[in-house]
Amino acid sequence: MAVNVDFPQSPGRPFPILPGENVLTEGNTADLELRIPPTPSGPKRTETAKGRIWVTDHRVIFISERQATSTSTSTGYDAPPTLDSLVIPYSHLLIASFNLPLFAPNNLILSFLPSSPESSSHLPEVGRGGKIEAKLVVGEGAGHGIWKRIEGERSRYVERQIEEESLPVYTAEG
Repeated sequence: MAVNVDFPQSPGRPFPILPGENVLTEGNTADLELRIPPTPSGPKRTETAKGRIWVTDHRVIFISERQATSTSTSTGYDAPPTLDSLVIPYSHLLIASFNLPLFAPNNLILSFLPSSPESSSHLPEVGRGGKIEAKLVVGEGAGHGIWKRIEGERSRYVERQIEEESLPVYTAEG
C-alpha cells in the first residue's frame, strides 16, 4: 500500500503496469476521501482529492488530477500534505463495500492496512486493530461495476493465497 507514489511515465497510461498485470477498468473519474485514524505519530485526519481510478488484477490505483497535470512537487514547510496517488494491493485490502445513502451519492468504502513501516508507503502505522479507509465516489455511474470488479479480484487473490498455502497430503506407508 502506498500513497503519493512517483510513477514513471509509461506510454498510454499514467502508471506503469507490473509484469503479468492486466488493467480491468478504464480510468473512471472519482472523488477520494482518505480517512486516517489517530496514531502515535499524529491526530486523526482526512485528505481529499479528485482524480481517476483504475482496477487491475493486482491492485487498485487512484491518481489525482494534481499529479497528472503537475510536474513540480515542491511545497512549503508548513504546507499540509497533498494526496497525489493511492495504490492498494489486494494483499492489504480488508473490506470493500458499496453504500447507497439516501441523501448522498453512492460510494465505495475500501478498508485497508498500510504497508509495513520499513516500506515507503508515506502512511502512519495505525497500530493493532487499526485500519485506513478510502471513500470513493466514482463518476459515470460506474461505482457498482468498480466495486464488483474489486470484490471479484480480491476473492480471486484470497483463493490464490489459499492454493499456495495448502499443505501437502501425506499417505501412510504400509
